[in-house]
Amino acid sequence: MKLFVKFNRLAVVLCLFVPIAFAQQPHSGVPSGKAAPGSYDIANDVSLQGTVLKYTENSATPPVGAHVLLQTSSGNVDVHLGDARLLHLAKLNITPGYNIRFVGQMVTAGAKQIFLARLVQVGSQVLAVRSEHGFLIARGAARANKALLANVSADQKGGAR
Repeated sequence: MKLFVKFNRLAVVLCLFVPIAFAQQPHSGVPSGKAAPGSYDIANDVSLQGTVLKYTENSATPPVGAHVLLQTSSGNVDVHLGDARLLHLAKLNITPGYNIRFVGQMVTAGAKQIFLARLVQVGSQVLAVRSEHGFLIARGAARANKALLANVSADQKGGAR
């Protein structure tokens, strides 16, 4: 019986300290201080400006959601904006013929290149549709967008580069 009690105490001690020891181990395979390959890195953001050729509010083409076909000086670009309801809540209208500016990153989706917009600028109105980590912003965050953009530096807004 004493052996059983000692074994139970040892098991309790191990259960308490083993997870703590493993929790402090760095993740293997992911270098610390660097982004994982294929992840969104705000340092790679670029500014893209052009004329709206076509706006699709609910595209079934992956990634699903709002898409803009943008005519730029270097050709047409498919821009993904995420949930169109966020644009509606912010009263941001995108119409063919508008001159519009996006800040974000080009990615490959299947065999196709798509620009993932993080910021959308129509005239003087700027709307964040993705976080600094590349995650789409929920439509309930439309009111918080002003606070989000207040903390964004000129470089992150895609100023002159």
